[in-house]
Amino acid sequence: MFCQRCGAFINDNQRVCPQCGMVISGQEANVSNVSSYEGPMGSTTPALVWGILGLSFACTFYLSILGVIFSIIGLCKANKARTIIGNTSKKVNTGRKLSIAGIITGAILTTLLFIVIISVALS
Repeated sequence: MFCQRCGAFINDNQRVCPQCGMVISGQEANVSNVSSYEGPMGSTTPALVWGILGLSFACTFYLSILGVIFSIIGLCKANKARTIIGNTSKKVNTGRKLSIAGIITGAILTTLLFIVIISVALS
């Protein structure tokens, strides 16, 4: 049989699509622990890694714009993982919080960097 969402081939004994993590229709009642499934698109590790990278770069003054970019990527990956595996994963919430902190910190430091660059250029 094939997945209705992504079209991937699914064995008859599988309850969750291995490509996109969608629960196979007609078997929702038999699936007891779908929220812990971490398929290729629902993995929580990339969200956590991008969140850490984003916050790390956001805390550096000259590379804060990279921190904002990395944090936005981490936030997108965390949101995608949350919608696929549910809201119960602690790693996704951690990656999401790190990404939001990276966006805020990076935006503040990027603004300060532009102010410094403009004030140096005008003087």
